[in-house]
Amino acid sequence: ENLCRNIAIIDGGRIIERDRMSNLLRKLQTESFLLTLRTPVAQLPELVGFRASLVDDHTIDIEIHKEQNLNEVFAALSSRGIEVLSMRNKVNRLEEMFMRLVENRVA
Repeated sequence: ENLCRNIAIIDGGRIIERDRMSNLLRKLQTESFLLTLRTPVAQLPELVGFRASLVDDHTIDIEIHKEQNLNEVFAALSSRGIEVLSMRNKVNRLEEMFMRLVENRVA
């Protein structure tokens, strides 16, 4: 993502998408993040409206839809005394975009 300004996605020898990197990434409807917690949790707290799972006692896997606000997740966790140390994309966004475009062409 950091190396390219423009990108073409090729599937089966055909260009299926060509645009600026920023424009392509805006098309993603959801993103998955891994949240690393300061202290362990025994069970996943309820995060209404979000798809989340507990990877281990220090890590939450959460999927955020384009229209959702990530601050709501942090506020919900904070209100339960859960502190987030770090956050990172679960998968590379460019890889995720490629997979979704290719899957849509197969379906």
